[in-house]
Amino acid sequence: MPIRNTQPGLLLLAILLLSACGSDSGFDEDTDFIVADGLVQHVNMMPDSPEVIMIHGLDQAAVGFPFAESIQARPVDKYDWRIAYLDADNDEVTVAEGEDQQVSENGLSTFLWMGSLTQPNIQIVDAPYIRPASRPVGLADVWFASNLTSYPMVDIYLTDLGAVLADVTPLATVTSGGFTSRFSVASGTGQQLRVTVAGSEELLFDSGTLEIPDQAEDFYALVDDFGPNAANHVNVIRSFGLEGTTIQDESQAGSVRAGNYSEQPSITVSLGTTIYPDIDKLTRSGSQETQNGIVDFTVTDPVGAILEESPTTISRGAFQSTYTFENNTTDATLTTRSLITADSFRLIRDRVWFKFINGSNESVDLYVLRPGQDIDEVPPFLDNVGFAATVDRESIATTIEYVVRNADNTETLARAGNDNVEGISYTLVYDTQGVLHILTD
Repeated sequence: MPIRNTQPGLLLLAILLLSACGSDSGFDEDTDFIVADGLVQHVNMMPDSPEVIMIHGLDQAAVGFPFAESIQARPVDKYDWRIAYLDADNDEVTVAEGEDQQVSENGLSTFLWMGSLTQPNIQIVDAPYIRPASRPVGLADVWFASNLTSYPMVDIYLTDLGAVLADVTPLATVTSGGFTSRFSVASGTGQQLRVTVAGSEELLFDSGTLEIPDQAEDFYALVDDFGPNAANHVNVIRSFGLEGTTIQDESQAGSVRAGNYSEQPSITVSLGTTIYPDIDKLTRSGSQETQNGIVDFTVTDPVGAILEESPTTISRGAFQSTYTFENNTTDATLTTRSLITADSFRLIRDRVWFKFINGSNESVDLYVLRPGQDIDEVPPFLDNVGFAATVDRESIATTIEYVVRNADNTETLARAGNDNVEGISYTLVYDTQGVLHILTD
């Protein structure tokens, strides 16, 4: 709760006394009750964090990892704050809390959630906030924070695009659990952000082409990577007053596996020059490093006949999967149709990851039920999902029943139970035969 100096009853009494006394030359009704504002931002850098609730005074916000919440205005005051979430037993767990956090006029308080969920290290960085219109044209302020499990210290380079690292000096060096001061740098396009192991040119992150917005405050948070080559890379969250998530690492390749959930007994999938041969029905291949960007995607049967072909996009530094289904659409010209989805394998406390893939030709709802719950007691977890793959969602680590119903909510199409195990990822595949498969990733 915010701690305020003026009690509501005393304020009401003062207003009544003023109205009884008539006009007072020392009182200006247009300005005397205006409350000055400061600014607050929350950045979740804890690698094992589920989506948690940040309670700051009377305000609440859900913040997952890795995420930089947009900057929020707060009346100048002292605030109590708390970070909490619900565990699998629906009990509230407090991660960290504090009292009397001062929000100052024209100041920005950035809450850096570092450490881990079990050993949090919450750093509150207070700094004056200069409105963009008041900043010098052609310049921007940048600053950095680090919460890296494997790299105690890193160097940060902000250079012209393509500059040779051996020819330049780092803009900053930052230790894990720490942050830098602000640096005034040139704004504009054609820049490049790179992160290396401190004192070396061992590259951990490369933004590729980067634009620094003019007159902005541009913040970068370095966090653990969970991609195909995670041990040799880091991720970077970016936020300059807007909501921020990780930016793509141009120094990494993508990794893709392929699944056959069609009616074909076996298929071969090609992604550019990468081949996934002889994938049996209801199985997935192993993952392979692939080309990045837009590549040709082709599915063939055992004798080499093309079942479908189209371009698809492979993202750098991410695990992905393709899923192929029988094409039962009324205007089908190809035998199969496929989709691609990102995969998450980060370990999160008290949670599992799951995604839902609808490979059918019908829009459906998905219900997620705890033991003892009925469909009539809860809204659908996912509503009116067509042929698509959802992004990974968090779910509680307990026994769960998944129920697929038609979009009109008049018929149950499939249901399956699962004992969700903390830290595991699951993929739910609803196929063209009306079967719901629960795959352990």
